[in-house]
Amino acid sequence: MSGRQRVLLMVVGGLLFLASFALLFTLLSTATVEQGQIVQHLSETRAALARGNAAIEEAIARESAIPRLQERARSMGFISSSGEPVGPPLSLPITLPLRDPGP
Repeated sequence: MSGRQRVLLMVVGGLLFLASFALLFTLLSTATVEQGQIVQHLSETRAALARGNAAIEEAIARESAIPRLQERARSMGFISSSGEPVGPPLSLPITLPLRDPGP
């Protein structure tokens, strides 16, 4: 192999090495950008879910307050305007049939 062929082979090898290095750098940079976009999207989704959860917790707290429950019970007819419960009593008197004394 002549000196000129060696130099040409070294130049081609160097160019191939640089091209491989540039390709690897490009692939890694692209993967990093993609992962960054995924993380950003997940962060935005997490923030939106946190806002939604806070709104739901506030609504639950507001709706479960005693005055609100009493107002809803009154509007549904479970409590009269005087504050007395309306509807069947919780315990009813039970009368058992008398035993038949038999013949």
